[in-house]
Amino acid sequence: MERRDLLLALIYGRGKTLKDNEKIPSETHLQKEMFLLMKETIFSKSKEYEFKPHYYGPFSAELRDDLNLLVYKGLIDEDDGIRLTPLGFKKAASVWRSMGTSETVAVIRIKEQYNFNSIDGLSKYVYSKFPMFTVKSALRRDVIYSYFEKFYDENSLTEDYIMQAYNRNQKK
Repeated sequence: MERRDLLLALIYGRGKTLKDNEKIPSETHLQKEMFLLMKETIFSKSKEYEFKPHYYGPFSAELRDDLNLLVYKGLIDEDDGIRLTPLGFKKAASVWRSMGTSETVAVIRIKEQYNFNSIDGLSKYVYSKFPMFTVKSALRRDVIYSYFEKFYDENSLTEDYIMQAYNRNQKK
């Protein structure tokens, strides 16, 4: 299976609505659902997408690039969530039929379990189960504080400078 085929299969798979092509609410959902598919299912042995710690947890640049390419090719629509176009549905259905039962069950399980979670609930689950992917997270206070402390030190900022900048901003 090619990497993009797995993306098409994830979007094609049914979730709680029991309908194929159940939309994925956002790219953040897509990133987390694909991450969980690659970590918690039979796909954990494959290396289709590499995930790295990022501002909102695990992130795959390859997944983002594939999504953009398939949108450009007219296979995926992002207007109201992420779903397949009619052309994409036809291609994904062919991919789906070529998959084994254990693979399709894995996709359905992930989609049923996580697709309707709030982004906060999904993030909390991923953060608690895979803390090594949160080291750059913008959602963790310790990461934010560490970033600003480093920025403060690297730029030799003074408290006086920070207060002046704050006061200038308040006047706007």
